[in-house]
Amino acid sequence: MSSKFFFIAILIFVLSCAGCIGGKSVESSFLRVDGYSSVSECDRVNPDMPRLALKRFSSLPALDRETVIVAKGQVMKPDYRWSWEGTPAEIFDLVAGPALNCMNSYEVISPYRPGIEKDLVLSGVITSFEIQRSGGDAFKVAVRYSLWDGSGKELLARKLVEAEAPVKSMRGESIAQAAQKAVDGIMKNTIFWIDELGGEMLSRNAGR
Repeated sequence: MSSKFFFIAILIFVLSCAGCIGGKSVESSFLRVDGYSSVSECDRVNPDMPRLALKRFSSLPALDRETVIVAKGQVMKPDYRWSWEGTPAEIFDLVAGPALNCMNSYEVISPYRPGIEKDLVLSGVITSFEIQRSGGDAFKVAVRYSLWDGSGKELLARKLVEAEAPVKSMRGESIAQAAQKAVDGIMKNTIFWIDELGGEMLSRNAGR
């Protein structure tokens, strides 16, 4: 009888030790991507310019998470050591509006609201937001844009905008810095693309 109680006591002790060792999950560190680095002089409202309404971003289901994604070629997996402050789409919702205020051709309306007066509508789907470890570590971001007329019914242009930045080490700070550079690159290339399209063709289509 005493050996039975002894066995039960040992079992309880082992289980309690296992709970102490593995019961508490390791919390991830949160990484931040700030706004586009050149927006400080772009906050002035230009009411006389054509208005571009920016719709909320979306992403593929695998990217609709806060966890940092690591990819080797076409195989992706989450790395639970780090998480972003929000999903990639939420990050772009906060960053893109102020960044696109730096365009020369349009006044940006963000967030998008149905019924507002607008000349163009811009939507974007995030197709990449990950650390790519094939051929050297780099943070890769890609957005597929669609540009519509003011009614949102006629497609005027589409564009896949890509950017990447080297990841110096697989530490949280280096990952966040690389993501910041890649997102800044996306915003810079988006501004250039829309401004380049801001000539007679877009003005004519937007006025229909």
